[in-house]
Amino acid sequence: MKQQRLGSTGLEVSEVGLGTFEWGHRVDAAVAQRLVDEYVGAGGNLIELPSSGVHAAQVLSQLRLSEEIVLVARVGVSMSEPSHIEVGLGRARILDQVDSLLRTTARSHIDVLILDVFDADVDRAETASAIDTLLTLGKIRYVGVSHHAGWELAEMRGAGVPIACALTEYSLLNREAENDLLPAANYAGVGLIAGASLGRGVLSDKYRRGTPQDSRFAVGELTDYVGAYLDERSTRVLAGVRKAAAALGVTTADIALAFNRYQGITSSLVSARTPEQLSQVVSSEVELEPEIAEVLDQIS
Repeated sequence: MKQQRLGSTGLEVSEVGLGTFEWGHRVDAAVAQRLVDEYVGAGGNLIELPSSGVHAAQVLSQLRLSEEIVLVARVGVSMSEPSHIEVGLGRARILDQVDSLLRTTARSHIDVLILDVFDADVDRAETASAIDTLLTLGKIRYVGVSHHAGWELAEMRGAGVPIACALTEYSLLNREAENDLLPAANYAGVGLIAGASLGRGVLSDKYRRGTPQDSRFAVGELTDYVGAYLDERSTRVLAGVRKAAAALGVTTADIALAFNRYQGITSSLVSARTPEQLSQVVSSEVELEPEIAEVLDQIS
């Protein structure tokens, strides 16, 4: 698996990142260890914890991890209970959440801290000061943003937050980042990490002949999440992806990751639930010819 620098920093990350969306839920520590071993064996080094990912962090603390692992974790969102979510980038919240993450994961530092919300109510200087404190203490090494528009990214940088990357959902089924965030990030030398890079699993083509019983769409709380991409437009896009995959003799997941690679995405996150699922994507090195990329661009 290839690695490339995260934006204009000296940090190198693998072009496929390992998401932990279901760790602590449908993925226990034993399976997570197998996933990590498979991933690292293929040359991967980036593991991402989801927002309010307490369960995933607890699982991660039980694993044997290579020193090469780059841990990406988020702050800015608090969930005291399932129905109550608080967001903000005040100094106390950021410092407290980082300390909590470090305790839970049993790590000395977080490699990339993601500010998972844009907080219009807190002075940007306060957020920048908290980040500077964490960098000085060595508790974090780089900082990124998520759920930020292009102008919000620019404002954070202008306030002195040294943003290395932006994490956003991006795939052939969701290219909204191209309208605003992607140009701003490219201009600023900020790397892009694509969440849900397989279109929430739809681009793996697992739903072609119905709904697998162990799929996310079959799980009650994730039905709406996946169902948003099981519409008429997505069906048309997936039909084109199938044609491209058939022409190249690869899988639809190969095409999805190759498109992101062609678009300059630094790392595409996949949240595989089994080693078998992971093995299908970690070895993916398809490079798209411009003609095929143009067709995919037009249909999506």
